[in-house]
Amino acid sequence: MISALYSSALAQTGQKVELISSQLSKGFTAQGLIRIIKPVFSHDGSTLAADSANFDQKRNVFDAFGNIVITQPNGTTVYSDLLNYNGNTKLAVLTRNVRLVDGDATLTTGLLTYNMGTKIGTYLGGGKIVNGANVLTSKRGYYFANSRDAYFRNDVVLTTPDALIKSDTLRYNTTSKIAYFYGPTNIYGKDDTLYTENGQYNTVNDQARFGKKNLYTQGKKSLKGDSLFYDRRQGFGRAIGNITFVDAAENITFKGDIGLYRKEDESILATKNAYVIITTESDSAKVDSIYMTADTLFSKVVPDRLIKPSGKEKLKSDKDIKAEEAIAAKKESEAVIKEDTQAAVKEAPALKTTKPGRKERKAAKNKPPAPDSLESAKFNPEVIIQPDSGAVKRTDSVAVKKPVTDTVEVKLVTDSVVKKPSKKAARKAALEGPAPKEVNPLKASLPADTARTRIVMAYHQAKIFKSDLQARADSMFFSYGDSTVRCYVKPMIWTQGSQLSGDTVYLQLKNKKLDNMLLQHNSFIVNTDEGDSTHFNQVKGKVITGVFADGKLDRMFVDGNAESIYYVKEDSVYSGMNRMLSSRIKVVFKENKLKDIISILKPEGNYYPIEEIPKDEEILKGFIWKPKDRPRSKEEIIPSLAAKKQPVRKTPVKKPAAKVVPVAKRST
Repeated sequence: MISALYSSALAQTGQKVELISSQLSKGFTAQGLIRIIKPVFSHDGSTLAADSANFDQKRNVFDAFGNIVITQPNGTTVYSDLLNYNGNTKLAVLTRNVRLVDGDATLTTGLLTYNMGTKIGTYLGGGKIVNGANVLTSKRGYYFANSRDAYFRNDVVLTTPDALIKSDTLRYNTTSKIAYFYGPTNIYGKDDTLYTENGQYNTVNDQARFGKKNLYTQGKKSLKGDSLFYDRRQGFGRAIGNITFVDAAENITFKGDIGLYRKEDESILATKNAYVIITTESDSAKVDSIYMTADTLFSKVVPDRLIKPSGKEKLKSDKDIKAEEAIAAKKESEAVIKEDTQAAVKEAPALKTTKPGRKERKAAKNKPPAPDSLESAKFNPEVIIQPDSGAVKRTDSVAVKKPVTDTVEVKLVTDSVVKKPSKKAARKAALEGPAPKEVNPLKASLPADTARTRIVMAYHQAKIFKSDLQARADSMFFSYGDSTVRCYVKPMIWTQGSQLSGDTVYLQLKNKKLDNMLLQHNSFIVNTDEGDSTHFNQVKGKVITGVFADGKLDRMFVDGNAESIYYVKEDSVYSGMNRMLSSRIKVVFKENKLKDIISILKPEGNYYPIEEIPKDEEILKGFIWKPKDRPRSKEEIIPSLAAKKQPVRKTPVKKPAAKVVPVAKRST
């Protein structure tokens, strides 16, 4: 009935709102409104239904009340308690319990402005979108039904089954379920966090791509770069451009232009201008980091049991070096005892033997053969000189007559404590103190199998720079388990005016300071005064062990076919050269300079006055001197740092030449 009365006014569908059905009409009001019960309106293919409505046909608007339902041809449905609709602008203002349902996405808010033409919904007082398992909340939001994109501003929170995302500005597509960020954003996982100010996150496969101020953190580890990709499910990340990986627990920093990260073993692979910073301390407790660079740097966390040192890696601390010195002193005292004992046997009268009985012959048959002399390494006989009988007894039951004047008791046992040595040996042992057992400090300090530690590997053209130590090698390996840098394939070290080389070089840190070093096989030291390229102090041997004091090289020990050349100075003028050959040589440093070379065991050598040194005696076999290979600064081994350090030169702008204006001459 109502539709018949006003069919002329509602004839223009698409322009005018059409009332297609109702339950009851209460007639006209003073304002020209029609009060309608259970109306159903139609406009541009969409239907609008409510419990009741006040319809102004002249203005083409209506207010609807209770159980509002807007249904659009694309399937989008909007619910609310109140509705104001303008057919001219196609704007629907919905309030109270507003719900916009678009497929599997539901938008809820207290106040929504929805354009029926553009299908764009806007809320400014807080809203929420539920899209499957994902939930988004924000203060301001815009929903585009055509593209199914939602834009959020201010206090945006996106909750997914695997992450919690907080952002300032975010776009979310309810079809692809990909979130796009245009402002400061944090993505919180179970044990890691991603930060960016521009990027995207796929909530379906948990993959993130970031492009501005990007940062990934896991505990005390972090990775950042100009461009960052991270797959949360695979635990894999990739950073490109100005990458920085930091492990604060180990005080280590990786840098480069390309980086790959794996969460499982906390590994990082850095290439292209890659370098690593290992934080140490100098003698003044100031930070004096080790800079290591190579074509490729790789680091990961592994069980300690996988990096147990081999038997050849006997890096020794200062305490162990002192223990070795005590052992060397012990061997010297044993040598003295042997000499004293041999002299006692030689001075004794001829031995008188007696034929053993049957029982003695049977017992002797079951015993191992007696040594032929006192120098036997397998059996060391006891020599006891007894004052009461004046006889010398040996373990082979041979009696020796000896004058009663010698009243010393001696016992020789190889690799055991010497009991009652001679007066000379006892005096020396008292000065040195007891010799502790020789142990491998690395093996003794190994943690349980469950312990894990970080290792660093540098491949090809590896270099190290520290203010007081530099190094080069083809490859290097560093383990935080023993704080040791291992250098392989033609390694070379420079420190305090000395060049050190060997087949393999080990540098060990203790309490963030250099503690000791080990040069294995073909070990060589070359030292010269600054500015002097004619006189080279040299030391070579099979193994060289160095000890640092307060981060400075203090002394070195050369073992195995040790040879040395040392130039002697008197009043700052070279006076001669010592050339020595010994079982062990000690090199002493003082004030960053070589102070002395001391032969410890079985020295042999010659001294040559400076003007009489033979040309073929000036260098040792294997001598090599490469001062040009020594890095002079961290910028020299890291080109990217050198580029940053150089100031940007401004191109001078040429100013146009000033125009000369001719001055008119005055007529006279």
